[in-house]
Amino acid sequence: MPASAVPGWPAEVPLPVEPEWKRDYAASVQRLIRDGVDAHLGNLFVYAARKFQADAQGADRARSATEAFLYRRLETLSETAGKFVLNAVLPIPFDAGGRMEVDWLYAQARVAVELDGPQHLSDPDAYRRDRHKDALLQENGYFVLRFLAEDIGKHLDHVLDTILRALVRRNEGFHLTA
Repeated sequence: MPASAVPGWPAEVPLPVEPEWKRDYAASVQRLIRDGVDAHLGNLFVYAARKFQADAQGADRARSATEAFLYRRLETLSETAGKFVLNAVLPIPFDAGGRMEVDWLYAQARVAVELDGPQHLSDPDAYRRDRHKDALLQENGYFVLRFLAEDIGKHLDHVLDTILRALVRRNEGFHLTA
């Protein structure tokens, strides 16, 4: 189905036509339409949701596309606009330089959001490193949300709702203002 046949989707952004893609991403497309989607965000979403061949070097590129898409989505929602910093560095000893980088940080509410690609689950050392990172963040008062990169495309509703709920609860707990 051409994008122009999906009410609310930017006509200039073609959606993939494969039945598997439609099945896996239809709910996320509907969420984007409901929250508002422009051509730039639509293109980022389609790019982030594409499949790479198993032997492609593109795992890092997919992560970058996914991060770019989620950051843009968070910047276009009134509840999250201007609150998250992408690839924020914290003074928590974790690497050789005595610092830690998180994918997204809302410093005022002390919420860190991390995205994990397949390498995070297929390598026991990477898995352990992520759990250690989570524990250090929690010890330092941060609330950690961790999602699979593929869920940004396939389960966008769940990801966004989880982030929004966490912000509401953290803001209530800290009596923060926007």
